[in-house]
Amino acid sequence: MPTTQTSTMLLNISLVLNALLLVAFVATAFSGSDQQQGLGLGMVRSTPSVSSVAFGRPAFSPISRGMSVQAKKKGDRLMVTLECTESREQGKIASRYTTTKNRKNTPERIEMMKYNKFLRRHTLHREIKKK
Repeated sequence: MPTTQTSTMLLNISLVLNALLLVAFVATAFSGSDQQQGLGLGMVRSTPSVSSVAFGRPAFSPISRGMSVQAKKKGDRLMVTLECTESREQGKIASRYTTTKNRKNTPERIEMMKYNKFLRRHTLHREIKKK
């Protein structure tokens, strides 16, 4: 069983090794040219924050790289609601599901067999209009 003096010495050695590894990591992170690190094409490298270096990932944002932030263009996918056709005919509570569809590939209304928990079986669900 190690003595307290031996355990404190081992702890000090491990702390020194961790500090040396951190210094080596920081030195390699900032060495080399921008072309070697894939930062060509006019991008500006910013210095990472202390917390990001500690976790091993650089803290780059599009603004710090000199890039512009653009709005996302309107996509072809739509959110649609599917409603049970049988429960609507019976006047019971209708089960509804939401899903997405590509308006270019499927311009018509979607019909799917989905589970209705009120009828306790699979029933036909159709896309309904949004109100």
